[in-house]
Amino acid sequence: MRQAVSLAPRRRSYAARHREALTGLAFIAPAAGFLLAVMGFPLLYLLRHSMNAEDFANPAGGARFIGLGNYGRVLHTPEFWQSTLTTGKIVVLAVTLEFLLGLGLAMLLQRVLVGRRILVAVMLIPAMMMPIAVGLMWRYMLDDSYGMVAYYLSKVGLTGPGGVFPGSILGTAHTALFSIVLTDVWEWTPFMALILLAGLQSLPLEPYEAAAVDGANAWQEFWRITLPLLRSAVTVALLIRIADAMRILDIVFSMTNGGPANATETAQFYTYKTGFEQFHTGLAFAQVVIVASVTIGVCALIFRQVDSDRRHA
Repeated sequence: MRQAVSLAPRRRSYAARHREALTGLAFIAPAAGFLLAVMGFPLLYLLRHSMNAEDFANPAGGARFIGLGNYGRVLHTPEFWQSTLTTGKIVVLAVTLEFLLGLGLAMLLQRVLVGRRILVAVMLIPAMMMPIAVGLMWRYMLDDSYGMVAYYLSKVGLTGPGGVFPGSILGTAHTALFSIVLTDVWEWTPFMALILLAGLQSLPLEPYEAAAVDGANAWQEFWRITLPLLRSAVTVALLIRIADAMRILDIVFSMTNGGPANATETAQFYTYKTGFEQFHTGLAFAQVVIVASVTIGVCALIFRQVDSDRRHA
């Protein structure tokens, strides 16, 4: 009898939890079904066509199923790996600079008491511009004949014969790649700063008050309090920017068109050429799947590392 009495509340509790779970599923089912329909169909379409031999230049030939043949061809193409390496360089350089500059701007804006909203609104103007328009603007500014940046660099002896950049800024491999990076940094650093500023404003004051009592200096407060507490905001900012920078195309298309000598050809630009210039759509679909898989893997590793550090903290 005692056992029956003791188990009855547990059974009622389990039934209540089961009803709550079913109620929650019923509420989220419409939204989940809509997301699956919107995201699932294009994904299945992409996977299906990535396994077909298709050529838009010859639509009468139809599509022929070849399984993983496109993936094998892509993975054995040196140009694909070169474009992927170029993408990695841009992502590492751009996101690192955006994080450092964004964190500095966020900490400065945190100390501004008057006109902060106006400053934030002005800062967000580059992020609200279309990337292809940003690329065209910087292309004209860096042009050797009539560009403002190139003109002033030549006045101080940095460009032209005998300068640090003796050739064309966008016509030399290293300077063209770095120009892509700087353009991306100019556009997206305010976005990074805004996320980090929101994280800084949500930090509690008690740890700083305790550190002040213990005699900690500004660097110790930043390294031992601010950065650990800001980990969630940093993770969100990095994941968003890495995922977005991995698919960079507009700026490359409008500034360098992948040149000079394919030095700025990113993975997305190479996919664009494969699908819309060479009309090998099956290969292009396979390239999209591979690059997306790499992006998801990189973001998953970052999130896993951050989560592991949080558990052991």
